[in-house]
Amino acid sequence: MMDQARTLIRSGLLLEVIPLCDTVYRRHATSRVPALQLQVARALGHRGAVLSEQGRAVDALIHFDEVERRFWSPRKPALWEGVAWAMLYRACLLQEQDSPQQALQCVGELLRRFGSSEHPPGGLRNAVGAARVLLPNVYNQLEEFEEALRLSEALLEACDGDPEPLKVDMASGALLQRAHALQGLGHSEEALECFDEVDVRYCEDPDPRMRALVSAALMGRVLVLLREGMLYEALSAMSAILEHAGPHPHPRQQPMVDFAQFHREALEGQLEEERKKTERMKKRWRK
Repeated sequence: MMDQARTLIRSGLLLEVIPLCDTVYRRHATSRVPALQLQVARALGHRGAVLSEQGRAVDALIHFDEVERRFWSPRKPALWEGVAWAMLYRACLLQEQDSPQQALQCVGELLRRFGSSEHPPGGLRNAVGAARVLLPNVYNQLEEFEEALRLSEALLEACDGDPEPLKVDMASGALLQRAHALQGLGHSEEALECFDEVDVRYCEDPDPRMRALVSAALMGRVLVLLREGMLYEALSAMSAILEHAGPHPHPRQQPMVDFAQFHREALEGQLEEERKKTERMKKRWRK
């Protein structure tokens, strides 16, 4: 049941997650069986993740705290998966709340606990992989772009070209963070190439998270082009955001779509005014 909840979270179908988590919690909240305790830990973590997405940060943190308090022990590896996901969700929430230093501490602790050894395929390994991708993301937010670039390139070296779904996720996230790091370092041409590579590689992937990743790359392209004063190219990139999202954007694409819709209209007006101004100047020159 909690595997289904995780799939729903990944797909953005949040309203269906909480009833599943509540069912597991009601059935097994007091169990002393490790396998059932793990399900309770996962239920609390996934429920907290949904509350976080809904803007209920305080309630989400209460859930993550409960997982840590009840289930973390270095002597109980059967429960590590649930604890790791709660820590990852907490780090993502802290990052979204513009607390990157706290997010960095949380990711660092997650990797200290669980990242030193190779885990078998499954939830714990996936959580550790997601944490490794989140790390350069946090460093980019901290504007420590050289470290973000180093970490993202190391991930690409380790994962790029591997068809395992986890490695594909890690490589795609690392490629996007590499682009952001290059952008932050002022390497605009390389950043544009990297954003383009994300688009080319993953634009046909139907997975909602990949679609959001491509939208983020297109958004990064827009910001670089605007900074470089390449207004017509930026306008084209905004149109690409809207075209990729389609008439019914996924919730994770909505911020990029809103930005593109608003700024495309403003930029079109600016460029049209400049065109008219140029035409008036030409007419005066001909006289």
